[in-house]
Formats: sequence, structure tokens, C-alpha cells
Amino acid sequence: MRIFERRGVAVGTLLWLLTGAALALPAGVPWNTLPEADRERLTARVARLDAMSPAERAALTARATAWHAAPAAERAQQRLAFDAVEAMPHAERMRLQQAAEHFADLPEDERKALRLQFEQLDLGLQRGWRLGPALGAEWPGLHALFAAMPVEQHAPAMLALRTASPQARADLVVLAQRTPPHEREALRSAWLAVPADARDAWLRARVAP
Repeated sequence: MRIFERRGVAVGTLLWLLTGAALALPAGVPWNTLPEADRERLTARVARLDAMSPAERAALTARATAWHAAPAAERAQQRLAFDAVEAMPHAERMRLQQAAEHFADLPEDERKALRLQFEQLDLGLQRGWRLGPALGAEWPGLHALFAAMPVEQHAPAMLALRTASPQARADLVVLAQRTPPHEREALRSAWLAVPADARDAWLRARVAP
């Protein structure tokens, strides 16, 4: 967890500066056609921009210039990290913000060592830490169940994981370990098909019948 909190969150925080705050509204998109959540998010970003000093805006512009100069593959990876941070609950984003500030205060050699530790992790575990501190800590037991997930299941699966109780996620880890690889897709699909308010009990019944 500490690796993600010190390294991964600093990336997520920087991504807001480079991408999230750079634009107020995509060109050609009528304001009244956007979902309410998107309108609220964009309004908040504009407010943050308005509150910036000239020096802060100049620094943001410099970061945006560097962002657009980066290779496309690097920008794509950073967008994925940014989207992951945006999807986190507010409390977890605040934890990440605090961790980013702590990371920035570390000596350069310690920051480099932490980056190297993170980069040497299996890619699946890296993706798990980008889901936040809570899911990141549990991801070693969960990622086998979600590694080959169809695109259309990704959003509902992440929502279901975030809204599950800690006991339910622990039960899901147990079931993932018990289930043969060729049956994991069926397990995941069956779990998602259960009504949201019954999923925790559904898992508990299968782990401790």
C-alpha cells in the first residue's frame, strides 16, 4: 500500500493538473446534453481555475505543454491512471492527495527507489494499486478473477467491488482462489447478475454454507 500511496498517487494528482483542469468543455458538446455528474465536475474544475493565481496558471500551462509533448503511449497510460483516480471515493482521493504531498517531500533518492519498486511489480498488481488503497491492498487475491474481464463488465464490476463490504471482498478472494481458472468468468458473471443489495449475502452463503 505504501508504494502506491507514495508513488501512484503523486501521478494521479499530477494528471489532474495536466488533463483534468486543462479544458472546461469538449468542443462541440452542448452543455445541456452532458450528464449532471459531468456538468458538476466541469463546473468545479472551472472554479478551481478561476481561483488560481497568475503564477499557478503559468505553472499549469507549462505542465500542459509538457503533457502534450509526451509520447502518445505515455499519455494513454496516464489517462488510465487519471480515470482510476477520478473513479475513487472522495475519502480515498483525499488519502492519495496526502500521500502525494508526503511523496513530494521525500529525498530524491528515496523517491527514485519507490518508483523503481512500483515499476518492478507485475503489471496486474500495478493496475490494482491504481484502483486505490482499499482495492489495491486486496488486488493480489482478486486480480485473477478480473484480469480477462470483457470491456462491458469493467464499469459494473468496479462499482460492485467499491460498494461491497470488506467481508464481501474477502469472500470474493476466497471464491476466486477456490474456483478453477476456466470457471472464473462464470463466477464473476453470476456475482454481477445478483441484485446489488443481495451480493454480499450471496457471497457469504457460498463461502460459509
